[in-house]
Amino acid sequence: MKKVAYLVAIILGLSIASCGGNEESTDVKVEEVVLKGYEELNLSEWGFNLTVMVPQADFYGKPEVTLTESGTLEVVVGLDFGIEIMYGDGDIELLKSDLKTDLIFTSEILQEEEKAIIYSQNIPDSGVKTQNHFLFKAEIGTDTYEVKDVRDSQYGQGMIKKMLEAAKTLKAIETKAV
Repeated sequence: MKKVAYLVAIILGLSIASCGGNEESTDVKVEEVVLKGYEELNLSEWGFNLTVMVPQADFYGKPEVTLTESGTLEVVVGLDFGIEIMYGDGDIELLKSDLKTDLIFTSEILQEEEKAIIYSQNIPDSGVKTQNHFLFKAEIGTDTYEVKDVRDSQYGQGMIKKMLEAAKTLKAIETKAV
């Protein structure tokens, strides 16, 4: 009897999966990134019609958002999370070239993707702590944004990776048609 029940379940499952005929779906599904322990922050109050995921305020403190005179939006949560969002071209190749020709720092690329890079900088034999940074190029509609870590802070590689993942959640606020 159990074998018959399994057979019926398999046939039923296959028939449900094959429903829909020969119609091709034209819907494009965008995979939404959800980070555990993070919540969405609306940036429209500061002139950016965007949202980004940041660490939950319940655990890490309320996000401190500052629009600088240069037009950069700084989002800081606690001591371990700080990103800058600005209009820019996000030219990763130019950054890599600058890292190679830097006369003060020696740099190492730790992770590289098509639209992102994580790197460390060090001043040899100086006793200065190694600095970890990232740059992410976000293309949203016709706009291009550069997202990177706040330069005045020190972050470990683990937090840099988490901030990069958060930067990848940057998206436009959907406007609803009336």
